[in-house]
Amino acid sequence: MANVKGRNVRVEIAATYDSDITVSAVTLASPGVATATAHGLANGDVGYFYDVGGMAQLEKQACRVAGQTANTFELQGLNTTNYNAFTSGKFKPVATWAALAESTSYSIGGGAADKLDVTTLLDIVRKEEQGLLPTQTVTMNVIAQDTPSAAMQLLESAVQTQGIVVVRITLGNGAVRVFTGEPSTPGEDVQVGAVGTGSLDFSAKGFVLKLAA
Repeated sequence: MANVKGRNVRVEIAATYDSDITVSAVTLASPGVATATAHGLANGDVGYFYDVGGMAQLEKQACRVAGQTANTFELQGLNTTNYNAFTSGKFKPVATWAALAESTSYSIGGGAADKLDVTTLLDIVRKEEQGLLPTQTVTMNVIAQDTPSAAMQLLESAVQTQGIVVVRITLGNGAVRVFTGEPSTPGEDVQVGAVGTGSLDFSAKGFVLKLAA
């Protein structure tokens, strides 16, 4: 176990995708295991689920492949134990990535779940249960470029089409963060005598997975 350091960190945006993979089953386990005949994926591949039937919690969730066999693969770091039963869905694997070289920092937001009041007349102390978790928001700061990088152009295109992007952040020690999200419009702040900067936010779909190297 090592401290997270802001050094040698690579931020990447999915640029192209391979053909969709039809998934026939996902187990209720930690991690979940997907069944897809002759899927052709390799350990470390990243993609996201869509058109999911039954297991609604998996819709647009980014995952990294681990423990792959010819017809199955683990959803590394994703606990599906309490999800709904899976009936159908597709997995869209990333083929190539574009580096967001102008990124200077990122921040993954969290937050407490809603508090649901289940107090009754018999109680003398308020009783609460956990409700919905907040949407995770990832904020990125960047250096403004006169000509946006390929990755930044992908982000701006996703904003204009109300699309989502897959993001992979690789730390210096090889640990990875992966998520899908809807990006906000990248901002730009230019002042006299200073390098231009900007920022954007991502509304994550599902969870931001924090994975070991």
